[in-house]
Amino acid sequence: MNTTIIVSNPSKDSFSKKILESVKNGLDRKNKSYNIIDLYEDNFNPIMTQKQLELYSSGQTDDNLVKDYQSNLKESDEIILIFPIWYNNVPAMLKGFFDKVFVKEFAFTEEYKRPKGLLTNIKSGILITTSESDTEYIKNELNDPITNTIINGTLKVVGMNNIKWINNNLASSNDNKKQQFLDEINKYF
Repeated sequence: MNTTIIVSNPSKDSFSKKILESVKNGLDRKNKSYNIIDLYEDNFNPIMTQKQLELYSSGQTDDNLVKDYQSNLKESDEIILIFPIWYNNVPAMLKGFFDKVFVKEFAFTEEYKRPKGLLTNIKSGILITTSESDTEYIKNELNDPITNTIINGTLKVVGMNNIKWINNNLASSNDNKKQQFLDEINKYF
């Protein structure tokens, strides 16, 4: 089993980095292989150029980092995304990753004017997020944008299924609650 971990948080001192360490420790304990894509550490450019847009429909890119990311994803059967929820969505860096990496004819094709996912090698995944807003508020009052847009509208569209989402509300988390959250994450690995 090979896991791709995607991290999108610019702060080196963020709780996302502690989550990453916890995930890595869990995967190491189970002797699972993994690759880490840290979008900020990689200096990933989330902006699609005119040339990349022209190449999009043929599943090509002129961005070597995107090619590396695509290679990692093709070799993976599990995906883990770690990011803060900003304005009830993913950070722009992660949105740019989806736009540039999940191109047509690599991540999906079209049949009968509907997308058909091609990343079916990824059998499971988990989104681990942090937010200022309460999880129930995000799910109930905001119509669950993470499940609807990211899990159903992005990951499932490209062929990924069995995706779970867990969130930590940092606004009400003290050190003890943060540790409980890390312990909860460890149950998955």
